[in-house]
Amino acid sequence: MPSEKPLLILISHCREMKQQEARLRITTLLLLLSCAALFVFTNCTDLTRAPMALVSSPAYSAQQNLCPAGHQSPTSTPTTAPPTASPLHIALRSIVESNLTGRPYMNWTVEFGGDNGTYNSDSRAIVIPVTGHYFVYMRFLLHLCGTAENRALKNFRVKLQKWNKGYQQTVDLTEARDSGRCLEERSRTVFMGQLFDLLKGDHLKVLIYEGYELIHKSSFGAFWT
Repeated sequence: MPSEKPLLILISHCREMKQQEARLRITTLLLLLSCAALFVFTNCTDLTRAPMALVSSPAYSAQQNLCPAGHQSPTSTPTTAPPTASPLHIALRSIVESNLTGRPYMNWTVEFGGDNGTYNSDSRAIVIPVTGHYFVYMRFLLHLCGTAENRALKNFRVKLQKWNKGYQQTVDLTEARDSGRCLEERSRTVFMGQLFDLLKGDHLKVLIYEGYELIHKSSFGAFWT
């Protein structure tokens, strides 16, 4: 028994050392977890406060002031609402004139629209009031048997042109062509419609390049999109 006593003391001492080591590991783990939680909480608080600080900072205000007129910064709210009413919606019908020669411009009468000078009867043109995108259309009903030469091939060609006081030049926007004989069909319809980016003050005119005598009825119009 006396020889076993030192051994028991040594075993008891080893157990105490292992218990102390286990407590030290647990304490270290809790300390690391506390530090991690504090780090995450601090970063989340900074992220939630960052937008408010950005809005109120002088640098952000200066950046907003640098935006050109008519353009909004990504985070700013628009100052003006988009227009709810169309600045142009006009429809015209043709006035077919006899004994015309050459390549005449179509003469029109207003069916609806045409307010505030959006149709100029002197230039026979639709006048664009506001810069923007406009859908412009034309429709022609052609009578192929209205002339003496019914067997001959009849050609029809029309051009949409624009003119503006700013550039003083007539520009072709688009055109349409068609042809036919009276023996094949007595009439046919030509329709053309297209979206254009037009400037304020543009005058839209319809030039009959060929086949004016074939026109029985026609319409011409434009509306803002």
